[in-house]
Amino acid sequence: MSETNRRTFLQRSGQVACAAAIGGVAVQLGRRASEHDIWTISPNHCVNIRLGVAGASNVCEECATSCVLPLSAVRAVNNHAECGRCCICPAYFDVMSPVGPDGLPTKKLCPRDAITRTPIGVFDEYDPLNNYYEYTIDEQKCNGCGRCVMECKAPAGLGSIRLEVRSDLCLRCNRCTIATNCPEDAYRRVGPEPAPPTTLEGGHA
Repeated sequence: MSETNRRTFLQRSGQVACAAAIGGVAVQLGRRASEHDIWTISPNHCVNIRLGVAGASNVCEECATSCVLPLSAVRAVNNHAECGRCCICPAYFDVMSPVGPDGLPTKKLCPRDAITRTPIGVFDEYDPLNNYYEYTIDEQKCNGCGRCVMECKAPAGLGSIRLEVRSDLCLRCNRCTIATNCPEDAYRRVGPEPAPPTTLEGGHA
């Protein structure tokens, strides 16, 4: 190798090494800047949560199907303080299914059977419709498909069930596939503050 070629080779090698070092520093700075960020769902943009959108045919399942995890980091969460404890819960039962001899729909809504229905207080076995129930969502089964959230909204429900990102499960991908695929730009990265809103526009808290 001539002296000229050797010098050119060394210059280009140095340039490549510098570019790689700068890129590595940029990646590290980016990770440090975003390590406290979290992904969250804007309830007034999410099709499954926001008011004015109803019906199982309108459910968006991007949260359930786009996450890189085997079971999405998004879960349905029931705020028991807001739950009406209905006997015929539209998030638990498929209210369009045939009615059984006990007066209740014969099919459940959740495709993964992730919701448990437990009677509260003294159970009236002679009048099932006179009882109240607690509805608990099994996080090991729920994949955040949003069907229960959609059906829990007014006027059929009280809107106590929401979709939330479980920050302890989320991998905080810089290019989150859920955010990329979300049709309503409802899946957003935010810093430690502010907290996600809990009030739906035009609805109750």
